Amino acid sequence: MKNLLIVLLTLFLLSNVSFSQTVENTVFIDTVSISIGNIKEELVKVNENIYIIQPYGMAGNTGVYISNDGVILVDDQWSMLADRIKELILTITDKEIKAIINTHYHFDHTNGNLAFGMENISIISQENALVRMSQRQVMPTFFNVVQEAYPENAQPSMTFLEKLILHEQDETIELIHLKNAHTDGDLIVYFKNANIYHTGDIFITYGLPHIDELAGGDIYGIIEAVDYLLQNSDEGTKFIPGHGPLSTKKEVQEYRDHLAGLLTIVEELTNEEMSINDIIAQVKVRMDYNHYSGNDFIKQVHRSVQKKPKE
Repeated sequence: MKNLLIVLLTLFLLSNVSFSQTVENTVFIDTVSISIGNIKEELVKVNENIYIIQPYGMAGNTGVYISNDGVILVDDQWSMLADRIKELILTITDKEIKAIINTHYHFDHTNGNLAFGMENISIISQENALVRMSQRQVMPTFFNVVQEAYPENAQPSMTFLEKLILHEQDETIELIHLKNAHTDGDLIVYFKNANIYHTGDIFITYGLPHIDELAGGDIYGIIEAVDYLLQNSDEGTKFIPGHGPLSTKKEVQEYRDHLAGLLTIVEELTNEEMSINDIIAQVKVRMDYNHYSGNDFIKQVHRSVQKKPKE
């Protein structure tokens, strides 16, 4: 996690512009990837068929499901880490990777498509994520990172709108679209028999989520998505977050309560027409709040509140 913070701080210094400014000084993926090859990866067993390849750096968790006839990955990190991912998988099975599920379009979860796509491995996503990956994306609220359009073989070859069910011999895998949360193309992966969710970046454990506003992200959508997870789980459910260690329903609930509490304060102070700088100060006082990216996240929440239609 220390490496992740260093990378994020470096990007921030390279691209410190406000959301309202013209996008300049953009940071390309090659810049972001400078230190990626050195990150540590840990293989974590969840049950007999499901593992996590958990990176300690700027990359998302890769879920590994071992079926009878091959391996299904949930997110694939970076192309330069593809060989390392394969090596880790070989420690638990010699079965080939037969499919990859992208939880959303962001580079730290899908850049591996560039490597795995050359091997004709099927890639699955929600339809909006395919649209994003097929076009150049600039992320002004995420350090001005530019994600160029992926070549056709690295784009998802199978998409869906609301729900897709994969029937494996010993598992039913549900892919569910949760609208306008982290992005407009988020999906969660539910291993029904195992009672395990891979949440993508709808749920993370290192602090605050990122709201990709230009890609349809919204704080209200994130909270609704987390509510879905809570309403469709039990005390035995395990959660693989987009970033961070395997979690329980209790930790998801704490995350949801934190986001909802912050939102309530921002709504109240926005209705009082308080300035964003004063709102940030008040949030930090009321929530004993001190986080390296807190100011930016509060601004994102504030813009979500401003855009919400008045009731």
